[in-house]
Amino acid sequence: MFKLLTEEGGRKVAREYAVRRAICLLLALVLVLTVGNIGLLPSYVLSNARQNEALERTRIMSNSEEGGSDASLQVWLGETNHKLQVLSPALDTDRPSDFIKTILDQKAAGITITGFLWVRAKDKIALSVNGVAASRQSLVTFENRINSSKYFSEVALPISNLAKDRDIDFQIKFSP
Repeated sequence: MFKLLTEEGGRKVAREYAVRRAICLLLALVLVLTVGNIGLLPSYVLSNARQNEALERTRIMSNSEEGGSDASLQVWLGETNHKLQVLSPALDTDRPSDFIKTILDQKAAGITITGFLWVRAKDKIALSVNGVAASRQSLVTFENRINSSKYFSEVALPISNLAKDRDIDFQIKFSP
């Protein structure tokens, strides 16, 4: 049909196609730029806020007094060193974590441990485990495992704990 038009009509149609093609390309470009701006806007806002925060911090730091900070830093360093000395592994001779690991290794099926107690009075240590046993047999098995482990010299399970058949609350006391 394009060949049936006159020369002037063919130029008008070609110009109209070119105009429409340019409009479509411009609309596509505007759409891509709009979607890109909307996608990048949140990161731009966040980075702008972080930049403002960093500028504010540097402004505050430049205005702070430097003479008094040396003394306060020395005090802080001394306190931190003291805290680190308290946490020193050389002072930790009792190792409660070893007690907990030993008990958990001896735990039998049907035993749920609800709490550990570690009390040190002078040179004597009192250890205790609280829990719930599903049955009387599982509680006795747990006690026998602890006795046979040779980690504890005295294991005391009150007989009153064995009065129930199921869901027995227990507290076992130990001597290391």
